Amino acid sequence: MLHSLAHQVERISKPDLLRPCVGRYAAVLFDLDNTLFDYDSYWGHRLRHALTEVCAAYPTLDVDALIAHAISKHIYAPRLPALLQQMGIDDLELCRRAQERYRHNDYSHLRLYDGAEAMLQRLRPTHRLGLITNGPVFTQRPKIEQFRLARMMDVLVISEEVGIAKPHPRIFQLTLRHLGVAPARALYVGDSLRYDLMGAMAAGVDFVWMNPHCLPLPADMPQPRAAIQHLEEILPIIER
Repeated sequence: MLHSLAHQVERISKPDLLRPCVGRYAAVLFDLDNTLFDYDSYWGHRLRHALTEVCAAYPTLDVDALIAHAISKHIYAPRLPALLQQMGIDDLELCRRAQERYRHNDYSHLRLYDGAEAMLQRLRPTHRLGLITNGPVFTQRPKIEQFRLARMMDVLVISEEVGIAKPHPRIFQLTLRHLGVAPARALYVGDSLRYDLMGAMAAGVDFVWMNPHCLPLPADMPQPRAAIQHLEEILPIIER
């Protein structure tokens, strides 16, 4: 099974395996959403725009709570009408129009976090770089293309394309096998403790927590290698 999955990744990107690697880590891998850019803010903006008519027709609707719930439960366009009906919105035509407005994925306004591209360019000459992201192709591919990540990464792995999702360690093992790097020489940067931290550690990969809001680490979670607020902070961790 792993061999066939590796073939799928091979079609995504071909790494330069001759690139010299220095220091403790030979490969640095990244999550996408809320790690390389602020996806929750963008997602909230899209939802608020989609719900313009709904809010006008139902002024008592707690739109902030609805948006927070939709983001936390990963509610995409196909499930939006059902969510609205659960919230007491009984105008089916209004729900349909909100769904159509929400269905349009406009990523033209997305921007990487400040310093993200400079950080990747600094690491690229000496480290193999990769992306491991959960999600469907129809949402993840356009973001990858918007940020032109294919020119900065050696491997791009989307869970739907390979049939494995974080926190399963095999998605990390697959990526590292493709790069020719042992888990002990890899570092993964992500924002999700449930998916990123637990998956990386299950695969034997060191983890750095992207934590821009300085959230406390829950007592039942293992300690990450480090926690950072800005992507530039990863450089001294990697280079020392």
